Amino acid sequence: MNIDKALRTAHEYFQAGNFHQAEHVYKNIVEKKPNHIKALYLLGITCLQIGEYHAAITYLNKVLHLDPRNAEVYYHLGVAFQDIGHHDEAIAHYRKALRINPTYTIACYNLGVALQNTGHHDEAIQLYQKVLELNPSFAEAWNNLGTALKDKGRLDEAVICYQKALELNPEISGVYNNLGVVSQYNGQLDEALAYYQQALDLNPDLFDIYNNLGLLWRDKGELDKAATCFRKSLQINPGYADAHWNMSYAFLLAGNFKEGWKEYEWRLKTHDFASVQRTFTQPVWDGSSLKGKTLLIFAEQGVGDEIMFASCYPDVIDQANVCIVECDKRLIPIFSRSFPRSDFVERVKETDAYSSQLPQTDMVIPHGSLPSFLRTDIASFPRRKFYLIPDEEKVQSWHNRLKKLGEGLNAGISWRGGGTPRVIRKRSIMLEQGATLFSLSGVHFINLQYGDCVNELREAREKLGVTIHDWEDADPLKDIDNFAAQISALDIVISVDNATAHLAGALGKPVWTLLPFVPDWRWLLNREDSPWYPTMRLFRQHSPGDWESVIAKVSAELQKIIQKKA
Repeated sequence: MNIDKALRTAHEYFQAGNFHQAEHVYKNIVEKKPNHIKALYLLGITCLQIGEYHAAITYLNKVLHLDPRNAEVYYHLGVAFQDIGHHDEAIAHYRKALRINPTYTIACYNLGVALQNTGHHDEAIQLYQKVLELNPSFAEAWNNLGTALKDKGRLDEAVICYQKALELNPEISGVYNNLGVVSQYNGQLDEALAYYQQALDLNPDLFDIYNNLGLLWRDKGELDKAATCFRKSLQINPGYADAHWNMSYAFLLAGNFKEGWKEYEWRLKTHDFASVQRTFTQPVWDGSSLKGKTLLIFAEQGVGDEIMFASCYPDVIDQANVCIVECDKRLIPIFSRSFPRSDFVERVKETDAYSSQLPQTDMVIPHGSLPSFLRTDIASFPRRKFYLIPDEEKVQSWHNRLKKLGEGLNAGISWRGGGTPRVIRKRSIMLEQGATLFSLSGVHFINLQYGDCVNELREAREKLGVTIHDWEDADPLKDIDNFAAQISALDIVISVDNATAHLAGALGKPVWTLLPFVPDWRWLLNREDSPWYPTMRLFRQHSPGDWESVIAKVSAELQKIIQKKA
């Protein structure tokens, strides 16, 4: 065999896009010359092109055995591992490439992408900045830097990066999409709509943009238009989990539980739920008889969701022989007291297998899937006033503390909620916006806000002249059982959409929940009550960002209660 001629032939096939023919020729060369570095390397690259990633890894590793200082080989191994989702291995190989060649721009860029995909935004930002020092005209790097900054909440800087990317290449549809996302975060919905349309003008088959459009229409309260966009996204990519999950929000908000719960199951396949995906050998409960069976209910969402879905536990506990519930460690005391026929265990960190710490079970189910069998319509929600039971000794201790405040109504307040910058902005209220509420006499306001709020409490005293009573040992982030007792000792709770509202509702306390114009799916639309919590009353914005009318109505209603109590 004439090796040089064969290499030229394979190269011609490769250049023409005939990758399988190129692969065949390179394999023939390697069969004759097993240690031919160039043939092995090009065979690995060819396998990458046709998606034979494991074969590519094998051939490229053979090259490294012969040439261990080859930065390009480490780079392409990184690409192979990244394409099969092995991000840690990809990151390690990109780092090795850069140790050999610190100015290897594309390796630096891809390392930034891999780190960004695994949530390491700070290092990704540094790498993209390095890339742009090496190559300031790299439009995609500007775009990715913008997205990394956006994910850190640095929206103004992100916009500058996106605009720079468009100056270099105005045909990148993804940049318009990203600008639309930032505009939507900022509540500039019409501007976001224009950006999304520009993206679709460049590429009408971008399923993720239709998904974002659906979210935009949902934020506008146009659920039919939102559903149309989600369907369009799914026509292009039927397996797009985010669009299915977002479709569930539209259905559930509208009270369509049958379709909503079906789509809600897709949440477990989305990127947001990647860290809680579990693999069990036991079958998932399908709503069939649990007589004589042991069922494990495992946790998958935040504390507020755990509390809300716990309203389904009595229904399941009554059916099963044994019911084991995995939950946040802080919830075990109050859950064990409230549901004595069930066994509660601490939520484990393992995600890929059934933990050896857990008892054996016949079936499993994530807590968020219970309503699909137990809450199929409004009529199926039980009208029990409460389902969580506080520690009575702790409740009495809080009663004694509150008595020292003197006569008047004891109202707990919580004003911040959400887990991401966008959701926090949408759900939360500045204490200054509650001036009308805090001006009422005959009421003591009690801090129920979790997290650091020392500065906010000080500003409330200085600017509004109100003392929001706070106790250092009342820390819901550390002791939920004590927090539940504190809530139980109050007359009323006023809260935005957060875990405090859920806990108050589950305890059966009068709780007024303050909601944005388009709330989370669980609160439905155009209702003042909640099927999840019979003692809850909902106060809704009339338009996006309109907390003024909400506070005015809450203040007027609270004044009525104060007058009755006087």
